[in-house]
Amino acid sequence: MADNRKWFDWHSGLGVLSGLLLFIICWSGTTATLSHEVDWLLNPDLRVEPHYEPVDFEATYDAVRAAWPEASVNTIDVPLYANAAISVRVRTQNEQTRWVYVDPNTYTVTGSSSYFNVQRFFRSFHMNLFNPFHFLHESGFGYFIVGFFGLVVLASMLTSLVFYKRWWSRILAVKFSTRNARTFWSSVHRQIGLWSLWFVLAIGVTGTWYLFEHSRIRLGDGKVTFVDAGTEPSPYALNTIIVPPASDPANSLSTIVERAQSVRPDLSIRSIGLNSESGLVYVTGQANHILVRDRANKVYIDSSDGKAVLNQSASDLPVYWRWSDTADPLHFGDFGGLWTKLIWFVFGLFLTGLVLTGTYLHIKRLARDRANGTAGRKGTEVAVAFTCAVLLGSIWAGFKEVRAYGPIVDGVRHWPQVSTEVTAFLICWLLLTLAVVVSLTWMLASQKHTSRRDSAKPTALRRLSNPG
Repeated sequence: MADNRKWFDWHSGLGVLSGLLLFIICWSGTTATLSHEVDWLLNPDLRVEPHYEPVDFEATYDAVRAAWPEASVNTIDVPLYANAAISVRVRTQNEQTRWVYVDPNTYTVTGSSSYFNVQRFFRSFHMNLFNPFHFLHESGFGYFIVGFFGLVVLASMLTSLVFYKRWWSRILAVKFSTRNARTFWSSVHRQIGLWSLWFVLAIGVTGTWYLFEHSRIRLGDGKVTFVDAGTEPSPYALNTIIVPPASDPANSLSTIVERAQSVRPDLSIRSIGLNSESGLVYVTGQANHILVRDRANKVYIDSSDGKAVLNQSASDLPVYWRWSDTADPLHFGDFGGLWTKLIWFVFGLFLTGLVLTGTYLHIKRLARDRANGTAGRKGTEVAVAFTCAVLLGSIWAGFKEVRAYGPIVDGVRHWPQVSTEVTAFLICWLLLTLAVVVSLTWMLASQKHTSRRDSAKPTALRRLSNPG
């Protein structure tokens, strides 16, 4: 029984020390799962009549070049859904990155938007909290903060399974106690935790992997991909195929795509990237491999002669790099389209709810222990102060990152033009998140104040006030 109590104390302590920041990370990751779909809902330029034919990349490229003649085309992304426009990333003369949208039915430009959108916000915020305190350490402090919580999620899961005996026999049992608020939320916490075990394990393992991966990248060799191609060795690739700079006139994009498809007939092309300096066109996509991101399969074509410079298949990757390309689909659930995203979103809400109910229960238990004159959880104030410091750093760093997406006019970087709909959505999300954090902090502070007042009472009166 003593060992059981020890594991329970470890589980509770992790909840107290990590609750606020873990809530922010889980909540932002849950929203990030459907951020592409949110952009589609908020941006009318992304919505088109359903189209089921293969994308004509040449026609897409020509449409964008006609509408934005001074801009360079970087990537062309195939729509995720039949009723979505083609997304083309361009770089303008005033050093601004923008999305240009093309209707695949007519190959006309429907509009454009800043590169900063809902998807970009949640990718940066969930990945590294906008990298707060980067001025203290250039290696990316935010990546380590977020990655560390992968370990916290795993530790919370493992400690709960140790003290919660015969948990496997209770997964299908739906029983919520309604004796009082604390017992009700305790039963909700346990039941949701059991239903979400597989999801918690997936998020914990991939989150811990990101901690290791970013540690190796930012403190080690800096390699982010197994192989790349270019005019000089890439500092980010383990291996680089060297090609001479582009000189001859380039083949048409249709010819290049046909060549890539002949080299990889199994490849369903999802994105095309153009490198004007090297003259290489790289094609990425899916090829019937289980749980890999698009860039695990890629073909590099020399645009001048149409030769395949690089042909990488996910099945040919070493184990380390194969897993590196698996972590993202497993973490965000985008490997099966909208349905798997919705599943990940629902269980992401469950995980966020676990953090909230767990934090609530820890606050109640902390107040009870202090009111009874027993030792409270140490470090709570430090954890709250650290969370507040990280949030303040994230706000400051976030403003800097958003501004970096704007155009340069007369040598001055301006704010990007973000639609009213996107701005309103992000403000509402931030206010809701802040309201939860402030509420939990207020609960903690008020419970602490009450427990101190109660502890000043004579012992007999304290026992009458706290008969449990």
